[in-house]
Amino acid sequence: MASLRAYKRAEDRLKAAREDLERAIATALNNGEWQVIDVAELTGWSRETVRAIRDKVNKADAGASSDS
Repeated sequence: MASLRAYKRAEDRLKAAREDLERAIATALNNGEWQVIDVAELTGWSRETVRAIRDKVNKADAGASSDS
């Protein structure tokens, strides 16, 4: 059972780290600090993946601000 709990904690940390990374990418793109191609080259992801991440974060932010 201990190994299952450790796995779950690691999985939760990974999810949080990915969300932080996605938010940082979207912020950098929205502020003009980075371009999509720069992020794609740095991460090895496609430009479409980078755009999808940016759009997902922007949509979540828009939804959160409209709920307030």
